[in-house]
Amino acid sequence: MTSAVKQKMARGEVATVINLAGNNPDLLDTLARWGADVAFVDCERTAIGLDAASDLIRAARAARLPAVVRSWSRAPEVLVQYFDRKADGIVVPHIDSAEEAASVVQVVRYACGEAGARDKLVVVQIETPAAVAAVDEIAAVPGIDVVLLGPNDLSYEMTGIRGNMTAEVERTMEHLAARLRAAGRAFGMPARLEQVARFRAMGATFLYYPVEWLVERAMQELLRETARPLA
Repeated sequence: MTSAVKQKMARGEVATVINLAGNNPDLLDTLARWGADVAFVDCERTAIGLDAASDLIRAARAARLPAVVRSWSRAPEVLVQYFDRKADGIVVPHIDSAEEAASVVQVVRYACGEAGARDKLVVVQIETPAAVAAVDEIAAVPGIDVVLLGPNDLSYEMTGIRGNMTAEVERTMEHLAARLRAAGRAFGMPARLEQVARFRAMGATFLYYPVEWLVERAMQELLRETARPLA
């Protein structure tokens, strides 16, 4: 189910990827109905374990929505488990070198076969100064479909404060975007609604958006409406 997503990004269009923020299978039909492109099953930053991930992958398939899993580890024995449960792709955090990126591709080929691997979405995350220094080499690794930039973790590595988007961190993000554009590599990052225009101007086509941000925006709109005085 990933071919439509890859084709969309190849045309320069944005693929909308929603982090489910937990074991929320009932969300998948709604997300698919309203135009999400990918369900992001987060086994790194939420309490989702292998059993819950398996249920979410099955629910996503029923909704005709590709499911990619962010693993808590890049160990081959962990990544293979997600593909054994029919994940449509994998997101591997904290990739610092071309060798680490290539090892992810190798695991996908082992788990899915050469032909099956082409149907998977392989995403690696850049979120450290070491990865910034190696961005050209990482971008050149065959079999990587998307590079996901992690501004929060990168800001922590650079400043000691997570989310501290200093001018230097912003320049680093711009540098990464420029290098990935030059390499012709699809890339993305988290972006709130007010940041989407800048995100697109940078050339990003993989919009990572946590579902709690959708709820936050909807709650703000709801509270504004309920606070309006009656006519």
